Amino acid sequence: MSDEIVEKARLTAKQQLFLDDYLIHFNATRAAKNAGYSEKTAYSQGQRLLKHVEISSHIEARLKESRMNSDEVMKMMKDIAGSNMNEYMTVVQRERRKFVPKSLNVLIERKNLEIKKHVMYIERKGLDGEVYDGYVEKNIFPLEDAILRAEIDLELDPLATFEDSEVESYESIELDLVKLAKDKEAGKVKSFELTKFGPKVELYPVDGMLDKLARVNGMYSDTLIVDDKNKIDPDKLDDDTLRKLLGAVKREE
Repeated sequence: MSDEIVEKARLTAKQQLFLDDYLIHFNATRAAKNAGYSEKTAYSQGQRLLKHVEISSHIEARLKESRMNSDEVMKMMKDIAGSNMNEYMTVVQRERRKFVPKSLNVLIERKNLEIKKHVMYIERKGLDGEVYDGYVEKNIFPLEDAILRAEIDLELDPLATFEDSEVESYESIELDLVKLAKDKEAGKVKSFELTKFGPKVELYPVDGMLDKLARVNGMYSDTLIVDDKNKIDPDKLDDDTLRKLLGAVKREE
């Protein structure tokens, strides 16, 4: 039997529920409530359970497993500092129908072409008798009536038109929900949720991460030393300046 199984065996059912739930969100009060402890005592029970030897050792072991090394931390900081919503936007081509006015002469030409196709079908199929009469009444007479109406309208108004539909292509922006969810899970996105009004996304503040990167790279401690004679207060630098300084450090590396 493994050490982990032996360790878990020492926990009660409620303690085990608390541990499993706590490792999901690391909120002791919430984990205590979900484990079945009362609303009134959830906070105190949560704090007490965190001090439980078996529970605390298991939490520590899990944290060690998931702890990032310095290179991983730096990579995530750089990813966050260089992130923006454009990463999650994709341009896609779509089609839609639009209605445009066209001369009735176009409609007449189309109806005549349809009649021609029906006549060719009748001849090649060899229709006659009642079958022929039924086919003509159903398929050709309505087209001839439409042509007659259009010709009358044109006599009354030579500029008469009808509404015709056409397919047009257009560009649309889509949000890559899969990438957002993955980056949220990886810690690159601060928050991401689907609401009734659509996706709600919050990224980490870029200026704060740039400030941290600048400090990690030794660009300044309390003040930023640009040269031996001049010092600049980092709080007064804008985002563009910080990005340029960070880029300069990367080029030197």
